[in-house]
Parts: sequence; structure tokens; C-alpha cells
Amino acid sequence: MTTIEMTVGDQWSQRLTHREQQVALLIVRGLSNKEVARELGLSYGTVKLHVHRIFQKTGVRNRYSLIIQMSAHNAGRLQPGIA
Repeated sequence: MTTIEMTVGDQWSQRLTHREQQVALLIVRGLSNKEVARELGLSYGTVKLHVHRIFQKTGVRNRYSLIIQMSAHNAGRLQPGIA
């Protein structure tokens, strides 16, 4: 089996806080705001604020664009491992 190790990339890691990076990676994994909140132990409103700031800082307009941008950055990063 393989796992996909996602990173936010150097260009975004300098712009996003650690928490924003965590939220972005969970969004790319397909989690909803409620699921992200549960996973990170945050309120739904806090997650919405992080998502809004991620969009502002990265210049993306929606979750789909964020996923596309991060997936393009991570293309070819499949690493063997246990899923």
C-alpha cells in the first residue's frame, strides 16, 4: 500500500500559520469544516475563520481550488508505507 504525504509547500508554509496548514491539509483530505473542527478540537466558527484566512493568504477562492493547488504541489509524492 502507499500513503500520500501532503505538505503545504514552501510558498504557503511561510504565509500560513501552523494551524492554518493543519486545516488546509485536512481540507485536501476531503474533510468538511465540522470534521476539521472535530479532528483538531476546535469550534466550527474557528475553522471557518481559518479557512477564510487560508483563502485570503493563498489567493484561492474555494476549497476545490485549494485542493487543486496543493495536489499540483504534491504531485509525485507517493511514498511506500503502511496506510
